Amino acid sequence: MTTFAEIISIGDEILSGSTLDTNAHWLTYELNEMNISVIRRHTISDDKDEIIHALKSLAPKTDIIIITGGLGPTRDDITKKTITEYYGGKLLFSEALYQNILDKLKRRNPLIPISNKEQAFIPDNAEILPNNTGTAAGLLFKDKLQQIYVLPGVPSEMKQIFSESIREKLNNISKEKFRVMIFRTTGIMESEIVDRIDEGFERFKNVKVGYYPSVFGVTLKIGLKEDNPHEREKIRTFIYNAIGEYVYTEDNRDLTEVIADLLLSKGWKLAVAESCTGGLISHRITENPGSSQYFLEGRITYSNESKMHHLGVSSQTMNKFGAVSEETVVEMAEGLKRSSATDVALSISGIAGPGGGTPDKPVGTVWICVITPEKRETRKILFNKSRSLNKSFASQAALELLRRCLR
Repeated sequence: MTTFAEIISIGDEILSGSTLDTNAHWLTYELNEMNISVIRRHTISDDKDEIIHALKSLAPKTDIIIITGGLGPTRDDITKKTITEYYGGKLLFSEALYQNILDKLKRRNPLIPISNKEQAFIPDNAEILPNNTGTAAGLLFKDKLQQIYVLPGVPSEMKQIFSESIREKLNNISKEKFRVMIFRTTGIMESEIVDRIDEGFERFKNVKVGYYPSVFGVTLKIGLKEDNPHEREKIRTFIYNAIGEYVYTEDNRDLTEVIADLLLSKGWKLAVAESCTGGLISHRITENPGSSQYFLEGRITYSNESKMHHLGVSSQTMNKFGAVSEETVVEMAEGLKRSSATDVALSISGIAGPGGGTPDKPVGTVWICVITPEKRETRKILFNKSRSLNKSFASQAALELLRRCLR
């Protein structure tokens, strides 16, 4: 049998469009990873009647409900009180929790708002889920066969409570146990993956294939109802024969984490020179803890003058070929490698748009260069998206070329 879940996101800021509901997206992915099927997602205002209506409308087959938002100290945060009363409980003041909140707040600000005392009232009919990041504790209510988790709306706090207090509980109750194989790809469209593998999967029995596209690539998930090691190896061989060059990991790691492992294994240091991506590549690399072990520096050489002054690109190259050219990114990478004394240099230059394009170099044209102790490679790519998407796609394309050069 399948385990079913529903997610309720509470917050006027989400309904107004001023805040993107990243919590529901993240939770859906995590639940699917545990073979828990999300059948509905609700977005409601922080209103007592709306909260009660959402709880009453839950499907009878739903096993797990996760509610985010509405646990703050302000008067309009009524989620905790409403849900506690709905399930027949009442709020009681916890001196221990209040002291814990005070200790956290004192480290940030000696002047503690009185309103934070509200967060020390806890339901007498719920389990407390510790919040080591913020002040609003998570809650677990149980009603017949359902489990209702109530979490703060702050993404970092929600993720911490889920990871430390909820994930193990849900893994233990999942009714349908089967193996999920993950292949994360980049540089290939979802439609091409389908063309390459869809027909071939007909020979595998009791297998479910899911495609999950994003800005940075397509994640392929293959669910096996029976965890058969021999069948897994046959599927893995089939996938690598069909699209292996585009697969960069078989887990949930980001491409930058894969690159980190490759650099560390070789003992090489990396430096990056960016133009059209404006520091996005360096930002993504340094999102990983410990990146100082392999990342030396990132330079945003946005103007032509900057490329010439800081990276040594010659005026002749700039005048003859332009800032967005193979010749320029090669000189950018070579100059960066010399001046930073790095092992690996990555450079990128392009036209992010919406203006600046020409018939020869339309908006979305990007040149990338990677130089390692063993090779030098360049690549030209043409995107046709918005400015923001062009920057994201360009950063991923540059990182993917880097990965391939490090293999």
